[in-house]
Amino acid sequence: MKIFTVLIALYGDVESRVLFPSEAECGAALVSMQVILEASYDEVTVMCHRSTLLSASPRPVARPTTQTGDRK
Repeated sequence: MKIFTVLIALYGDVESRVLFPSEAECGAALVSMQVILEASYDEVTVMCHRSTLLSASPRPVARPTTQTGDRK
């Protein structure tokens, strides 16, 4: 189940938030964001925070039906 995750970056007197559709995508951006910010700011904190909102439907998607002539 995919849940929206927020990347929170604290640097200087600024707090920035970026919304990602999954925790995995947020985690993938975490290190890159920290490296970029540390090049310009002394104190940097970057973290991912899971929300409680679903980013995808929890219902399964129906499989496509095959034509009867395709079976062997």
